[in-house]
Amino acid sequence: MRRPRQVNPASSFGAIASKPRQIVRFTQDQKCYSRSVKPLSSPIGFPYAVAGALLLSGLSVIGARGQDTPPEPAAAYRAPTNPGELLITDEPMRRFFDGRIHPHRQRSDQLRELVDAILQPDGLNFTYDFRSTLDARETFRQRRGNCVSFAFLVVAIAREFGFEASFQNVAIPDRWDRIGPLVISVQHMNVRVKAGGELYLVDLRMDVVSGIDRTAIKVVDDKRACAQFYDTLGVFELLHGRPTEALRYMMLATSTDLNCASAWANRASVHSRLGDLAAARSCFERSLQADPKDLFALEGFVSLLQRLGSPEDLRIAAKFERRAQTVRDRNPYHQQHLAARAQERGDWADAEKLLRRAIALKDDEPEFHEQLVKVLLQLGRDRAARRATAKLEKLRRQLAESTARFTP
Repeated sequence: MRRPRQVNPASSFGAIASKPRQIVRFTQDQKCYSRSVKPLSSPIGFPYAVAGALLLSGLSVIGARGQDTPPEPAAAYRAPTNPGELLITDEPMRRFFDGRIHPHRQRSDQLRELVDAILQPDGLNFTYDFRSTLDARETFRQRRGNCVSFAFLVVAIAREFGFEASFQNVAIPDRWDRIGPLVISVQHMNVRVKAGGELYLVDLRMDVVSGIDRTAIKVVDDKRACAQFYDTLGVFELLHGRPTEALRYMMLATSTDLNCASAWANRASVHSRLGDLAAARSCFERSLQADPKDLFALEGFVSLLQRLGSPEDLRIAAKFERRAQTVRDRNPYHQQHLAARAQERGDWADAEKLLRRAIALKDDEPEFHEQLVKVLLQLGRDRAARRATAKLEKLRRQLAESTARFTP
C-alpha cells in the first residue's frame, strides 16, 4: 500500500491520473492513497439525457466511436420489474465472499478484499462488458457487466458485510459518442463506501474520474440508481430497434423515481419515436419540472415543439431556443450535421470550419476526418488533404490497437 501523498487541491483525483485504479481514499485535506490492480478493459458510463434535434439519447458507453450497429446483449436477461430486487444478495454470493473477506482485519483491508474478490483472476475475474446491464445477483452469476452492473454488485455486497455504501453519478463534461442511429451523451456511475471512519471511492476506471472536479460527483439514493438502471436497459432496447420494449423499461424508470429528469427525457424520446408526440411532450415537461436547468431535456423539448409546429408551440420553442442551442454547439455530431448541409449547398469553406469545430470537440471520430478530407479535396487544398489523411490513418490504427487490446 502506498503512503498518502498530496494531490493538486484544484482536482480531487489529480494524483491518480496515470494508471487505472479501483479504490481511492479521499478526505477533506485532499490526501489519498491507492493500490494498483490490473487495468480493466473498456469504456464505462450510463445513459443520461435526450437531445432531440438529431434523435440523441444517452447510453452506457465511453469510447464506442461510431459503431454501425450495437452488439446484442451477451446473454438473454430480463431484469426484475421490482426495483427492490436489484440489490438482493443470495446464499451463493454470501458463501463466495465469506471465504475471501477476513472478519478480523481492518475495515479498509476488508474493502480491498471485497473489490479484489470481484476483480482478480482468483476471484470473479470480472470482465467489463458495456452490453450487459445486470442486477447484483446476475452480475455475480455472469461475472461481467458495465459500470452500472459493477456498482450494483459492489453496493449489494458492501452492505451485506456491514459497510455504508452509496451510489454516485459522475458528470463527464462534453462526452459524446454514436452507436447505430443514435448519438449519445455520457455519464458514469461509481460507489462511495465508508470504512473505518474514512470515505473510499470504488471505481472500475479511476482514470475516468481523474481531473474531474468533486462537485461533478454526486451521491444519489437507491431510488435514483434503480431508475437509471431501468433507463439504461431501455436505451439498449431502443438501440436494437425495439422501441416498445424500450418504453416498458423507461416507464419502470420513471415510476421508480418520479423526479429522475433524464429518465423522463429518454422516455419522451421513445414516445416520439413511436409517433406519440403528445406523450413525448408531457414527458419532456415532467423532465423539466424535475430539473428546469437540464439543458439536454430542454433541447429535446424545443426540437419537439418545433416539430409540432403550432403558433403557440413555436412561441414556447423560441423562448428557450438560445439555451437549447448551447447543447447543440457542444455536440460534435451536430457540427458534422451542419457541415453536411453546407456541403449540400456547395459551401465548402463553411463545411471545413464546421468539421474542424467537430474535431476540436471530439478528435477520435473517424467520420469527421473522412469528411474533412473530402471537403479539402473539393477546395483544391491537396497538401492539407494529405495531412488530414495521415491523421485519419493514424487514428484508425490507434482505434484498431485499442479494440484488440480491450477485447475480452
